[in-house]
Amino acid sequence: MKKSVKTKLALLLTLILTVPAIAKADWGGWYDGNTSNTWYGDTYQAGIPVNGIGRYGYQPENDSFYCFLESSSNPKSQDFFSIEDSIWGKPVTKLLYLIMAADDPFYAVSSKGFYVPDSVTDLDSLVFRWADFQNVYLSKALTKIPKCAFIECENVKQLQLPDKLKRIDEKAFAYCTNLKQIKIPEKVTIIEKKAFENCKNLTKIYLPVSVTKIEKNAFKGCDKLTIYCEKDSYAYKYAKKNKIKTKLLSNKTVKATQITNLPKSITVGTHESYLLFPFIEPFYATNQKLAYISDDPSIAEVNQNGKVDGKKKGTTTITVMTTDGSHLQEKVKVTVNQGKTSINPYFSLYQLLKGTTEFNVDAMLYNRNEKATYQIESNNSAIATAKIVDGTLKVTAKKTGNAIFTVNELNGKNKIEIGSFPISVESK
Repeated sequence: MKKSVKTKLALLLTLILTVPAIAKADWGGWYDGNTSNTWYGDTYQAGIPVNGIGRYGYQPENDSFYCFLESSSNPKSQDFFSIEDSIWGKPVTKLLYLIMAADDPFYAVSSKGFYVPDSVTDLDSLVFRWADFQNVYLSKALTKIPKCAFIECENVKQLQLPDKLKRIDEKAFAYCTNLKQIKIPEKVTIIEKKAFENCKNLTKIYLPVSVTKIEKNAFKGCDKLTIYCEKDSYAYKYAKKNKIKTKLLSNKTVKATQITNLPKSITVGTHESYLLFPFIEPFYATNQKLAYISDDPSIAEVNQNGKVDGKKKGTTTITVMTTDGSHLQEKVKVTVNQGKTSINPYFSLYQLLKGTTEFNVDAMLYNRNEKATYQIESNNSAIATAKIVDGTLKVTAKKTGNAIFTVNELNGKNKIEIGSFPISVESK
């Protein structure tokens, strides 16, 4: 199985924000707790960059943060992406789409899945346009799927929508050409025009009695579609009027008969994550909620949304169970390996003043090898130099200008380049 990679935002962001610089240093790009401004130190849009995938910004009107997504200029295939649920104790409540050039698809990075935490209450229109992921966990707090949110997400085959959802907006799932089945939650009242336009492989959709309005061409081009609904409901009458096949269901509780879409085993690194995306059959089962239990949380934790976090090297088992009284369960073997040493993707030094500044090495290195030593080189020693002494990174800024530091890991006779990061020395 393909090895999973580091989740984009989790433990490390907390680590960095809690390791202070000592005198004369400015953590450019990091939120400083001052709610009078947003992120600083970044000349291209306000916000902290996350390896070219997204940035965060402060919303003073509701004392929260948003995350906006963007194309990567150097896309790298990842297994899973996740965004943080809070920054400095303030919730991340909105996920935005950053419009790029017409010939530059927004989400160029492919992945198996995307995790939108339950803190998010609002999605922007077009938020996942062209995304290559196969699965997505959507926040339980969402009440609508906005216009064109999933348009042209061609790899998505099945989705579980949040129970609080009340509406599905125009073209929300248009051109999801591999979407095969979906259950519309019991509180949805309206499906806007062209919501599922040209979902040519959509064969099954469950429409509850709460749906009282389906706008024009909502299922245009869905030639294989069967609508699962109750007799005499609005959905049933709509299907008959538009000559769409139906399968009638009673209003009785439908229990799960199978848990699907789970791997038998997964591998994850320490401080890395893996996202489980199980589904219940039949797809229209009344209670879709699942429970997750880790046999040994000290090795791998799992939250109740299926997000697995590697803690330490070892092997354990995660059990996934139905909660509707059907007593079904599946087990997933989890192997946690030591993660690879790398430069923390959120570590960068901006606007250093002249003099020596000290930083904790753990703020710079991800999964640092305690048995190795590390060497740091400057491409312009006239501007700044750095060295690592007893777990401390000491940066000496000499004159105004920019430099790049390269970090190497020395382990016996082996020398491995870990990565590099820029600095900027300011006059004041």
